[in-house]
Amino acid sequence: MKSLLVALAMLLPTAALGEPIDTRKIITAVTGDFNGDGAVDLAMVVETQPGNPMDIHFFLRDKEHNYLKPVEIVHEQILGEWNGYDRPGYENSDTEPELTMLPNGSIKFYLPAMPIGGQRTNMTLTIAWRNGAFIVAGFAYDYEDFQQDNVASACEYNVLTGKGTSSKTQPDGSSKHRTVSVEGRTVAFKDWNPGADFSACDG
Repeated sequence: MKSLLVALAMLLPTAALGEPIDTRKIITAVTGDFNGDGAVDLAMVVETQPGNPMDIHFFLRDKEHNYLKPVEIVHEQILGEWNGYDRPGYENSDTEPELTMLPNGSIKFYLPAMPIGGQRTNMTLTIAWRNGAFIVAGFAYDYEDFQQDNVASACEYNVLTGKGTSSKTQPDGSSKHRTVSVEGRTVAFKDWNPGADFSACDG
């Protein structure tokens, strides 16, 4: 997989929106038709510095000239940990973000929890291309405290419509479910802050 990403990156412009990409720092990538024009586009997660939030580079294919055109860089938006080329000897990280292409052209962005203490919060974003920008169309999370019994919660909702469902584990082990219903909103991925989404789920 790593060699494939490096080979793919060598085909890209040497500077994306004025910024070079170090091919050794490409963590993961996904291809698909993001904007519905029938051409294959590209998104990739690029490490900045070890331990720092990562960047996401988006490219849309220019069908007329047949090349991948850089259209947006979202800086330091994604937390993660990659034990890579500059830290030899480390075990593989289990907190690398994952990208998956959805049938409707959106991107599923899975963000595993950082391993801090006994609490884990995994998040999933649905990223879509709308009106010339990548936006957060969906949000989901699952939370668990592995050091306590029956401390867990989960939520999944459509950010654009404000509708979804959430659940919370009760002291007796049962789950209490509720409907999420808040005002829908359009949030550019570059401006996304998880606080509002957690509030919508837990409100």
